[in-house]
Amino acid sequence: MATTGISNQAIWITGASSGIGRALAEGLAAHGNHLILTSRNKQNLADLANSLGCPTTVIAADIAEASSTALLTEELDKLDAGLDMAILCAGDCEYVDSGSFDTGIIERMFNVNVFGLSRSIEAALPALRKSRKSPHIVGISSASAITGLPRAEAYGASKAAVVSMLESLALDLFQEGIAVTTVLPGFVDTPLTQRNDFPMPLLMSSKQAASIILGGIGAGCHRIEFPKRLTWSLRFFSMLPESLRLKVGQRMVRLE
Repeated sequence: MATTGISNQAIWITGASSGIGRALAEGLAAHGNHLILTSRNKQNLADLANSLGCPTTVIAADIAEASSTALLTEELDKLDAGLDMAILCAGDCEYVDSGSFDTGIIERMFNVNVFGLSRSIEAALPALRKSRKSPHIVGISSASAITGLPRAEAYGASKAAVVSMLESLALDLFQEGIAVTTVLPGFVDTPLTQRNDFPMPLLMSSKQAASIILGGIGAGCHRIEFPKRLTWSLRFFSMLPESLRLKVGQRMVRLE
């Protein structure tokens, strides 16, 4: 797995116990990196840390809880040389059915995917500012943020908000020398997507996704989108005249 240019760094990964977060941890567990691993499940984190064969620190926390910010800030502040990279993978996915529109789903998606991300950023920034290297924030959004899709009123909207947040953050942190990378993956085989009840085109493994992400980070990319066939298709769809886009999109709607 490619880890070009990613060595001897203190790297914090949220959502580290499964999916893309776990695959990234496995890909970075070399080259002198110290991994700080966060998810809700302390035992899964401990098992992962024991399997990696590299210096690790485990911080069990639920970013969906407002109280997590103070805990994470305190723990990350213990890194004497600061934090060099924060890879923020933690997130959740639920879809809305038009027949039973539920605001609760939207609230849950924004609490984890948007507010959880913002809590993680708030916790990481003091430690990133202590870094003696080139501090970097990497946030995981989704290709669903590119355009509106059926049943994505909650998940897609939350991931679009993530893109907007990270793009603005990149502008505001530029003068401090803190880089920001936004990642928009397509369908990746994870415990979340295994719950999906629809076909997932161009599905890839977590290991494949992690390799692309790490290669993009190492190459200094500010935005990483994959697979290109999917993201280009979504961008083309988003640029269609509205009347045509609606006609095409309406054909995607699942009939119960």
